[in-house]
Amino acid sequence: MTGSKPRRPLPSWAIVAIGVIGTGAAIVWSGGLHDPTDGTPLLDGTVAKILIALIGAASTFMGLLVSRLGEVRHQVKNDHGTNFRDDLDSARREIKQVREIAQHAVRANRDTNANVTQLREDVQAGRLETGEVRADVRGLRKDIGRALDIITKKENP
Repeated sequence: MTGSKPRRPLPSWAIVAIGVIGTGAAIVWSGGLHDPTDGTPLLDGTVAKILIALIGAASTFMGLLVSRLGEVRHQVKNDHGTNFRDDLDSARREIKQVREIAQHAVRANRDTNANVTQLREDVQAGRLETGEVRADVRGLRKDIGRALDIITKKENP
């Protein structure tokens, strides 16, 4: 029933009061039941009163139980019409998807860290190699300079 106002359950004290009044009235009423022909009581007085009291107590207890069940039903019922189990299943699916995304992000982060580490090592190796090449070039320049000096001295003695 969408759009209808939720029914408030009867308070427990009201259910007990109705049960006590109803049971008392039934006991009084049963005491007045007589056979119209000879006036003898239709029910044995003591047994009838005990049975009515037990039935009254049981019905009061059932009223309390039904009231509590209504409260429980109201607590687990959603306002949007789906049942609680479907909502839990949906939430579990969403949590699983989020977990998979998080695991993928962790794996991607590890891969990125490994790539960055490899790049650092490559850059460091490149720097070392560049330093060695520079030293070689300096050495070659010196050698070329010496060779030019020797050639120049031979041409201009």
